Amino acid sequence: MRIVFLGTPPIAARCLESIASDGRHEILSVATHPDRVQGRGLKRVPTAVKETALRLGLPVLEVVDAKDPDFARAIADLQADLLVVVAFVILPNAVLSAARLGAVNLHGSLLPRWRGAAPVQRSVEAGEPQTGATVFRLDAGVDTGGIIAQERISVGEDETSGDVLERLAELGGPLLLRALDHLEVHPQDRGTPQDPALATRAPKLFPEEGALDWSASARKLHDKIRAFHPAPGAWTRPGGTLLKIWHTRIVPEPLEGEIGVAKRLPDGRVVAFCADGALELLEVQPEGRKRQSGRDWFNGLRASGAVRL
Repeated sequence: MRIVFLGTPPIAARCLESIASDGRHEILSVATHPDRVQGRGLKRVPTAVKETALRLGLPVLEVVDAKDPDFARAIADLQADLLVVVAFVILPNAVLSAARLGAVNLHGSLLPRWRGAAPVQRSVEAGEPQTGATVFRLDAGVDTGGIIAQERISVGEDETSGDVLERLAELGGPLLLRALDHLEVHPQDRGTPQDPALATRAPKLFPEEGALDWSASARKLHDKIRAFHPAPGAWTRPGGTLLKIWHTRIVPEPLEGEIGVAKRLPDGRVVAFCADGALELLEVQPEGRKRQSGRDWFNGLRASGAVRL
């Protein structure tokens, strides 16, 4: 099958490499975002997909505006069978119809659950024990097209969004290849329709959402901390200074303490009390400093007994 690949971040680059190394499909071109200008030296940094494409000897099309008619014409001129999209931008109909069979997209959830920009993070935040990846037909809606292929994975109760994204990156390429194999045999298949009644939204995470409400349950707080790792991070403000909380563990035994207060237990653990128990603070990051263990942070405060978060 003759395809054009569209994507930008590392997960997309890994999918591109999987398709290229498989060798059964011809990649006509790779579309990605322009290089970023980074650092004091204003160095131009290519996207992960561009780096991979150049290493593989594939032509690259840098896209400033996907709505630009010239972009749709450039895609149409390639006479592709299919567009394969992984973590790119919302594409206008003129681009979606520029390939003979339209476009498919790899999405990091079990659609129709978690439609939107942050499906992995929102599923972790909700404490769901399972998630997965879906290859679906792109249409005019947001993550609403027919499902071509889907794979489910379990999520551990201490796994972060970064952990889950890494595992989904591993299965993304094989899942896309499975979808391409299916469409090569059934090119007109529009996929299994999604049930809109089962849809949930997965909007982008914003840094201010990472504020921790210590009056919530230990499970809810733990899941939020997992969801906001590695970015943008969950946080609290002891003494008015920012403290990011990167890793926690739900304390299994019953403990009594004032909600929103951190203290050191006799065995050395540093815990923060919440509505129904406590979280052990495993890794934190004080403002302007490197990440460190909860014990090192607490020791550095030279606190007499407890710290209000």
